Amino acid sequence: MKKVIINADDFGYSSAVNLGIIKSYKEGVLTSTTLMANMPGRDEAIMLAKENPDLGVGGHLVLTCGKPLTKGTSLIDGNGDFYSLAEYKKHRNEMCDEEIFQEWSHQIDYLMDHGLQLTHLDSHHHVHSFPENLEVTKRIAEKYHLCFRNVFGLEENIELPDQKEIKGFLDLMNHSAIRDLTIPFKENRTRCFEEIQTVLDQVADNEITEL
Repeated sequence: MKKVIINADDFGYSSAVNLGIIKSYKEGVLTSTTLMANMPGRDEAIMLAKENPDLGVGGHLVLTCGKPLTKGTSLIDGNGDFYSLAEYKKHRNEMCDEEIFQEWSHQIDYLMDHGLQLTHLDSHHHVHSFPENLEVTKRIAEKYHLCFRNVFGLEENIELPDQKEIKGFLDLMNHSAIRDLTIPFKENRTRCFEEIQTVLDQVADNEITEL
């Protein structure tokens, strides 16, 4: 038997993303999402999560998008924004690990303080799994006793206390038909589902895989 968790990142990014995720949950096969605590749609997303309590909600930790919740000066550019992913790679060696830890803690605390019981943690652009962030990731896991998305060999590179034996991670998005927004989905269903099937074919039997 193939076991899958279908997760949507970026809950809280904007109203449009929020509504798309809720529609996918109510009308599709989405079972889980992760919420960005620093983006403009976060409070609406929290409200929607409470209105849909069977949708699993985790924390989507951010270091490369929007503005921080803390005053970590090593984490931001001249406009007070997090560096983009490309700029992050240039500036990571200047960043303070303690400021990252405090920022991620504040993001998690915001969601929990607003009544969410988080199911797991992952991160925007998978930065929690980058080698330079592994010790911060471990500290967060030990502080909150939440499992992290197992991506880019995370569990091979660091021992975490509360993982759930979710061994696989496959991306449903990086496929040509699914990413092609020039053709309405209703006109492109066959190609989209063919691409989804190629992903499902990769899921190992008797393992839990996140899509």
